[in-house]
Amino acid sequence: MNTLTKRITTSVIAAPGILALLFFAKRENFPWAVGLFLAVSAVIGTAEFANLIREYGIKVRIIPTSILAGLAFFAYSLVGPKYGNLIGLSTLAVSVINNLGLRSGRENLKAVLAGILALVYVPGLLHYFYLIYLAESGIIHAINLLFIVWGYDSGAYIAGRFFGSKKIAPEVSPNKTIEGVAGGLIVAFLGASLSPIWVPYIKWLPHIGLLAVLVGLATQLGDLTESWFKRLAGEKDSGSIFPGHGGILDRIDGLLLALPVFYFYFHFILKFV
Repeated sequence: MNTLTKRITTSVIAAPGILALLFFAKRENFPWAVGLFLAVSAVIGTAEFANLIREYGIKVRIIPTSILAGLAFFAYSLVGPKYGNLIGLSTLAVSVINNLGLRSGRENLKAVLAGILALVYVPGLLHYFYLIYLAESGIIHAINLLFIVWGYDSGAYIAGRFFGSKKIAPEVSPNKTIEGVAGGLIVAFLGASLSPIWVPYIKWLPHIGLLAVLVGLATQLGDLTESWFKRLAGEKDSGSIFPGHGGILDRIDGLLLALPVFYFYFHFILKFV
């Protein structure tokens, strides 16, 4: 089975499951089920990221840091965003204590900073998805976001694979091309257009286009950021949990940076969340 077939098979299985969870949790008023799913993703993603960091020679404690990420996120999903700052600061404080050890002062500092980065990068950014989901019509916005990100990923991959020639960051990710970016933005626009909130459509067309560009480029930047971390660590993938996609971090790298862009646009510009 080639890489493209593996990617398609994984996507066909994973995407409907995620959408079904979003619908079921909203219908049954169990938002914490989505929080639990995100918490599990945070555990695995944080562990993968911490493992990459250890490849740099920084002895961040993988298991305690990743478990802390999951527990903090699930607690956040139970008590709500009202206590988000308290949970976040408490989690970072525990992480600092956890990563302090018997190493030299400089090694301690590296481990502490690495632990903080892991928590901010994975669960810290993932919490924006939960904020979006909890909003009025949040399930529509959350699915709209996924369609933009998935659309960009798919369009960029296909356009880059079949038409790509002009590299955008060959030292970081040699397969990323300008043609891929263009293809990704086109499909991201189609994904952004699918939301039923855009009525009348013509009125919202500038916002749809701008949202597709901003979220699409943030998705690309997120992908390049994780590729940079992997390149420094000398790894091709962050993990192997998804055939054709690598690890959790490989699957959500673009989403992580797209989340705050989408949230702030919908919160401050559109005032929908």
